[in-house]
Amino acid sequence: VKKEKNDNLSILKKSPYIQYNAKSQTKEKKPTLKELFTKNLYLQNEEKMEIVLSGQYEEALDLIYEADASNLYPILVGPPGIGKTTLCRYYAQTRAEITGNDSFEWITFDESTKPAHLVGSFNPALTIQKGFSFDAFNPGPLVKSMLNGGVFLANEINRATEYTQNSLLEPLEEKMLSIPHIGRIKASPGFFFIGAMNPSELVGTHRLGEALKDRFNVWIELDYPDKKTEMKIIEHNNPYYKIDESILEKIYLIVNRTRTHHQIQAPASLRSGIALARLTGVAQVKDKSQDPNQILKDMSRNVLFGAIQPKPGVKVKDVINNIISQVLG
Repeated sequence: VKKEKNDNLSILKKSPYIQYNAKSQTKEKKPTLKELFTKNLYLQNEEKMEIVLSGQYEEALDLIYEADASNLYPILVGPPGIGKTTLCRYYAQTRAEITGNDSFEWITFDESTKPAHLVGSFNPALTIQKGFSFDAFNPGPLVKSMLNGGVFLANEINRATEYTQNSLLEPLEEKMLSIPHIGRIKASPGFFFIGAMNPSELVGTHRLGEALKDRFNVWIELDYPDKKTEMKIIEHNNPYYKIDESILEKIYLIVNRTRTHHQIQAPASLRSGIALARLTGVAQVKDKSQDPNQILKDMSRNVLFGAIQPKPGVKVKDVINNIISQVLG
């Protein structure tokens, strides 16, 4: 038990994801929350994204460029976890390098999203002092994007209610938006609206209204990537704990099997493959003598347990064991 504890401490100390301070036992002044907030304030123009651009992702990026150049609005449709949001963020980054405008706003919709979350709201205290003026107004992400002429991503747009969906009709058709008590604004040149949605048959989604569907001119369908691309993505997202090509292929086969198994209705996404690669790599660093196949078997049970949804009446553990048996024996 003591050896196992030391092994766990060792991998934590060596982990690139954890900031280990050998002097942490000494009494040092801890930073305040405000200092930590200032230090960790996210600035999107300071982060340079790198993604795997091959297969369907390269084609989708080309279509987004073409839609933007044509003053048309695209929408990406595909299952959860295939990189729709990441692709849009990457596009906003590359567009900023071309135009010099790094304005990028996005919101992930759900049942509780209201038009005010997009437009913004008035600060009650300032409204009492200054009335319903722009000085008392906290602009929402859509207003910011329209005024800056930037990119706006409506993520999981078909999880929004029809009431909230309808609030997008005017910005998409007229490039204008009404702000209560202030007036109507017109989008600055360069405003670009991108939608992203999950397949309509998934639980928690709403039917996209016909009027809203008509505003999207370019429909980009994405699915789970081909084997070569998915293995590249898994490897790209596991930079610190390298694994053998043979194990990487087995990880792909396990994840891909969840998408074809007759007893599964919601399969594993790319994130499951990335998790398996990292966990397997860490376990190999911890104990180099352990059989990689056994490690993968153990990790698969932990990762897939919450990553898949079996059909009614089917036990998730039985499905996982069946997949492990088929792929790893």
